[in-house]
Amino acid sequence: MSQQTELDRVKGRIRALAARTVDRGCSEAEALAAAQKIGELLEIYGLTMSEVELRQESCIQRQIVFSGPRLQALGTIFLPIIELTETKGWMVGRTTFVFYGLEPDVLMAEYLLQVVARAVDHEEAAYRASDAYRQGRATPQNRLRSFRYGFAERVSKRIADLAAHRRAAEEAARTPTASGTALVLVKRRIIAEGFRELGIRLRTSYTTRTVRDGTAYRNGMEAGGRVNLERPVHGAGGAPSLPRRPR
Repeated sequence: MSQQTELDRVKGRIRALAARTVDRGCSEAEALAAAQKIGELLEIYGLTMSEVELRQESCIQRQIVFSGPRLQALGTIFLPIIELTETKGWMVGRTTFVFYGLEPDVLMAEYLLQVVARAVDHEEAAYRASDAYRQGRATPQNRLRSFRYGFAERVSKRIADLAAHRRAAEEAARTPTASGTALVLVKRRIIAEGFRELGIRLRTSYTTRTVRDGTAYRNGMEAGGRVNLERPVHGAGGAPSLPRRPR
């Protein structure tokens, strides 16, 4: 099997696994198993590509549309996901999230955003049924909004920490002349050149968020600490299912 054929197989498996979500009929266990395998395959993809193969890769653009109150949390978490997955991202209006970059990175970014969207729905439903929600003194709207802000703050911090850890580990393992460093530079150049061809001009917008219920906010932060982020990002333990290519 040629290296390019193996690479194509890896990408095909990633696409298939990314489609295994609860929203599409899979159980939570099946979705988690898919997330673990995605992390494993992405590790293989990133560590074994030669510079020539990377130069042949093209970028893709994916849009994900969400609606409802979950947007109050997702808008904050969007930026750390972009940082972690080394993609570019922007929003079209208030409901459409766009990722742009190399295909495995974009698929991982989309998957993570879907995971977080399901988690905020699940945790908010649990919070609505709790004594903490019923005993709150703020209006229901302010309680739920504060809960979402707390959730978003905690998840964003966790993702940012993962991104920082990843960068530190990469820097510690590389020297200025290492091939891995060259691959990072090539990857960034591919994304920058591809994005320039899109002709899109991004602008930064700011949103003011005011916490009206401190207790609800802390409940949201606790909920954000329960979201499973590490395995989908780092991959499962054990030997990879595909052989590593010789360097």
